[in-house]
Amino acid sequence: MNIIPAFPAPNFKEIEVWSDGSNYSIKDFKGKVILLDFWTYTCIYCLRTLPTMNKIKEKYEEKGLVIIPIHSSEYEFAKHTDNIKKALSALNLNGYLTGFDTKNKTWEEYGNSYWPKHVLIDREGFVRYEHPGYGTLNEFEESISDLLEIPFNSDEEHRQKKHEESDGNEISKVYGMHFIGMAPEICLGYSRIRRFGNNQKLKINEYNILTEPNVILDNNVYLRGKWRWDRERVKASLDYKEKDPAIIFKYNKASNVNIIVGPEDTEPALAEIKIDGKYLSEGQFGTHIKTKDGISHIETAWPFMYNIIKTKDIETHKIEIIPRSNNFCFYTFVFG
Repeated sequence: MNIIPAFPAPNFKEIEVWSDGSNYSIKDFKGKVILLDFWTYTCIYCLRTLPTMNKIKEKYEEKGLVIIPIHSSEYEFAKHTDNIKKALSALNLNGYLTGFDTKNKTWEEYGNSYWPKHVLIDREGFVRYEHPGYGTLNEFEESISDLLEIPFNSDEEHRQKKHEESDGNEISKVYGMHFIGMAPEICLGYSRIRRFGNNQKLKINEYNILTEPNVILDNNVYLRGKWRWDRERVKASLDYKEKDPAIIFKYNKASNVNIIVGPEDTEPALAEIKIDGKYLSEGQFGTHIKTKDGISHIETAWPFMYNIIKTKDIETHKIEIIPRSNNFCFYTFVFG
């Protein structure tokens, strides 16, 4: 973690609710060393840091450390407390006291502009260290030990063992790990879209009819059929009969394909998944894929990050996501 000039820790600002239903001030934790974990459940790097937080909690909680996750929102749907609660359960995080920072006010109070970020506060309530971005256990332990005033084991063999343990965690098993040269994360909403391959110009906040080109470039996203182009997402319409709507992506280098999708309403949304023109077969099924009559599909009841393809090796494939319900909304591709 980075040493910064000490300053009084700002109080929590406009936290809508805490996971245990109580109200808290930063002063309530005076006498403890506090690790604030600014995260959001749609950020893959936040998810990849969760196993590290679990190990830190297990090792240092009884020695005077308290980890306080502050959940802020990257997408509008992540402002809804019901979705945050579902995410805490899905990610096995109900053991943490979590602040629901639905307006991102506490996130802003600490000068954040991205996720994740970790802030370490000493027993007197002063901010002493901060760590921007994805981190391993090794990057946190020395600073935590310093503020807890306990010995830090810097033995290289010990640290390497911890690093190897983190590589085998549940998050990496589901979503995959980051590696250099993998396919890029791509958002489809008009506020953040890049690598969009269709030749047609799209009208924002309206439905558009799109045709996929004959040549599909690697790591570019294409739409086919009728889609509404919104700020954070695209939404399919099934009333265009000439061609099924589809999202087409030829990813170059990944073993895990993850997508952030969800229904527009309270009804489950459905989409079929194809790889290289065929439904998925053994050795390709992602964690969240279902099959019926040989048809691989995903069913989503709430907006979340779903793993749809998982292969043993790093590979290149053309995938199609074919909505089968009018309420299917697609936000982002994430790879591992």
